[in-house]
Order: sequence, then structure tokens, then C-alpha cells
Amino acid sequence: MGKWLNELKLRARELAQKIPYQQIRDSPSVKYYTDWNAFERCADPSPEDLSKYSAINIPYELNIASINGNVNITKVPSGITAISINDLGEELGKLLFKSIDISESKALARHVANLVNGVYIEVNEDLREPLRIGVVTSLLKQALLPMHYTILIGDGVNASLSLFMLGLGGCPSTTVEIYLGRNSKLNVLFTSTHEQLPTYSLIKVVAGDESSITARTLIMGGSMNHHREDYLLQGRRSSLNHLGLEVGYGVSRIDYQVNAMHTGEYGTSYSKVLGIARDKSFIIHRALGRVTESAKWSDTNVEGKVFVMNEGAYAASVPIIMVDTGDVSGARHSAADASPDEDQVNYLRLRGISRDEVTDLIIHEVTSQFIDSLPSEFSYDAEVIRSLVMGKLMIRQGTT
Repeated sequence: MGKWLNELKLRARELAQKIPYQQIRDSPSVKYYTDWNAFERCADPSPEDLSKYSAINIPYELNIASINGNVNITKVPSGITAISINDLGEELGKLLFKSIDISESKALARHVANLVNGVYIEVNEDLREPLRIGVVTSLLKQALLPMHYTILIGDGVNASLSLFMLGLGGCPSTTVEIYLGRNSKLNVLFTSTHEQLPTYSLIKVVAGDESSITARTLIMGGSMNHHREDYLLQGRRSSLNHLGLEVGYGVSRIDYQVNAMHTGEYGTSYSKVLGIARDKSFIIHRALGRVTESAKWSDTNVEGKVFVMNEGAYAASVPIIMVDTGDVSGARHSAADASPDEDQVNYLRLRGISRDEVTDLIIHEVTSQFIDSLPSEFSYDAEVIRSLVMGKLMIRQGTT
């Protein structure tokens, strides 16, 4: 482990003793959305904790696999440099966490203080297939397992990236930084599916001049799943197209936040999140579209639509717009919620279709809309996602 990493961890450990999970300046409602006590119950990891885990069946063919903190880099396409962060020297090590303020919250400070491993990646040539990264945890003890990824996309490069996060045990904690060079293009798919355990994710994407991002996100499960994506459109004429789907089932609790921050002129951003809450789950979608004073003639649009499938489930969408300049091309937000119509449900029940089957049909339709929106290079990933979502439904039907 390099000197730079030891110093970073030491600073983070000191911060973790001083700062709260939620800053005073934050809205009090944030505490309601995220149960930070769930993370407080996660122990700092010891070498013994990291050595005890259950067997794993990964439903995915990966280029870079991080399994219980052990990184395996295989089948990496040409034009890509991938290095474990524990092997990074001082020069490259200083590039990590440049866009993430580790003093922001105790969750971040604890993440860095206990950082187990991660990968530094450079993409300098166009990719014909997505670079697939998997982060899998199955620790037997409820201990933090922090991983970090810094990804640099070179100028003029067209790349696709799939980040697959699977939590089967422990307390997964994942941070990601992605930097897009000038005139680059990135298609990215984030898949986060977890059993009943606390999980924390922070993804930050920084876009250069005339770069474009097409992002798709699926979030499923987790006893307390805090997932945040920050898109910083600092380049002139940079753009974002984002669609997310969050699925709550059982007693899962999901707080999903998407922020599109414009600091460069003539930028465009569109973000829409669909949410489904069934059983006794609790899901929140929060979104911010912000146009700063320097981002003249930019356009932002944030939308959310959530479906409450039954009594006992809860879902809400809270999109917000902030505009600091009068020279803006557009700024819009909208939120909607829906639930199965009782008359229609009763009509279908008379014809032999149960309420649970109606719920499954709606989830299947919404999931299909999300899968159909994936860029063509994610066809393999689409089938994995379809199997994951439908598998959860089949498991539930088998236990009712």
C-alpha cells in the first residue's frame, strides 16, 4: 500500500470521528429517507472479517471482478489500462477522490478510512464491447466492504461500461469516479441488486467539452440502499440522457438520488426515474437539475414516476430545479405516482387473475420499458437484468 493511500485513510479516519452522517445544512427530510443507523451497525472490517464469506454464483461474465475485496483483472480489451489501487504509485494515486469530498459525510469518511481495494482504469481507445466490472460481497459478518473505482475516458473515445453490484452479505460500500475527455462518448449501465443488507453507493461523472453520457440504472432491494449519482456537466455543450428504475420488494428501503449539475455553457440534461414499491418496501426518488450562473443557455429536465403496488408499500418522487441565471434554454421537472385501479383489479380477479399476478404484470411491463431503452451493446446485460428481476418475482410467488 502506497504512502498516499495511508495518508488518505488516516485523514478519513480522523474525519469519521468528527462529522455526522448528515450535515446540518442538509434538509431534515434526508434523514427520513435514509436510515443512517443501519450503517452505524456495520463494523469496520478486520482481516478476519474479510476472510469469512459464503460461496458465490456470479450470473455475469466480467472483465474486472471484485469479490469480497479481492480484485481479479482478466480479459481486458486493448487500449485499457487497469491497475489495483493498492499497486498505484504516488502520481496516479493522487487522481483518486479528486471529484469526491470525503469530508461531506461520515458515510464517505468511513468508506475511505476502511477502503479495502479498487481499480484505476484508463480507456484510451474505442471499445467494441462494454467493459464489465463486477463488485460482489458475501461476508458472513455485517462489516463494511468499501471499494473504489476511478475511470478516465480519453479525448474522442467512444466507450461502454457496465458496473454490476451484487450484495449477498456484509455492508457493501462503493464509490466511482468517471471522467470524460473532450468530445468523448460514454454509454454506461449501473446495476445494483442486494439482499436485505445496508448498502452505500456514490457515483460521480464529470463531463468535458462536447462529451455525451447515456446512463441507465437499475436498483433492487437492500434493507437500506442509499444510491446517489452526481453528473457534473462542466464541459461546453456536454450532455446527459439518463433513465433509472428502482424496485422495492419485501421490506427493502431505497433512497435513490440523481443530480445533474450544469457549470458549462449550452449543456443539456434529461433524467427520468421509474420506481416500483411492492409488499412493505419503501422507495424514494430524489432528483436535482441545477443550472449555475456560468452554465448559460443550458437545458435541464428531471422527472419521476413511482408505482405503489399494494397497501403497506410506500413510494415518492421529489424532483427539484435550481437555476442561477436568467439566460437558460429550459428547466423543467415533474413527478407522478400511480397504483393499480381497484375496479380493474376486481374485474381481473373475477376472471381468475390474482392481485399478485396483476402486480407482476405491471412490474414486467415497467421493467421491459427499461430494458428496451438500453443501448444495443448491452444486449447480454439486458438478459441478465431480465432474469434478476423476474427471478425475484418467481421467488416471491413460491413463498406466498
